Amino acid sequence: MDARVDRIGRLGTPIVTIEAAVGDPDIWRAQALRSDWAPRGDFYPGPRADASHDYLHDLAEPLRVALGRVFGWRSPVDVMGCFYSLATTPAADLIPEQRAPHVDSFDPDQVAFVHFLCGARFGGTAFYRQRSTGFERIDAGNCNEFERIRTAESEQLQREPIDYVAAGSRYFEQLFVCPAAFNRIVLFPSNLLHCADLSGVTLDPDPAHGRLTVAGFLRPQQ
Repeated sequence: MDARVDRIGRLGTPIVTIEAAVGDPDIWRAQALRSDWAPRGDFYPGPRADASHDYLHDLAEPLRVALGRVFGWRSPVDVMGCFYSLATTPAADLIPEQRAPHVDSFDPDQVAFVHFLCGARFGGTAFYRQRSTGFERIDAGNCNEFERIRTAESEQLQREPIDYVAAGSRYFEQLFVCPAAFNRIVLFPSNLLHCADLSGVTLDPDPAHGRLTVAGFLRPQQ
């Protein structure tokens, strides 16, 4: 497995990048093109479709190795969700929740991954610190303060030009970017502030030509 670990921010949170993640990624691109796409109501800036159990089986070995080496997981894994994702929303149409970094869960034990089935021109995944609080990971202990500050800043943000969050944001400091590359996976704790790195990216609503990824959410069984 060709993998690299970067430890970012004041917390030294691990970000795992895996190259050539699966043997034949075109199988999963073809499956995505045949999928039923629809918005999921989760603030993702585009439609999603369910990935198959066969896809997860193909990823099982690289994920098992990375989760064991970096996160210390030894027990079986629960899949909390796994979706083909297609970013399509132009910057001008973003709602406030889509203009700031987010977390997928407050659970410190949950891990997320993004599998890029597109090339480098589609940005990547970026990770952030909330400037006013210094928060990098959001959990049950700091989520109320994070949301209070983010709500107040969101009201100010609405008076500024609309765009995806990027380096130089007034409210969030960019810590690290994993660039998109075909068949690359980035793996990270789900409660780490992150966002698709899409500022200045031209998006295409056709999954054959657009920013096609797979987003997955994993947790060790109790």
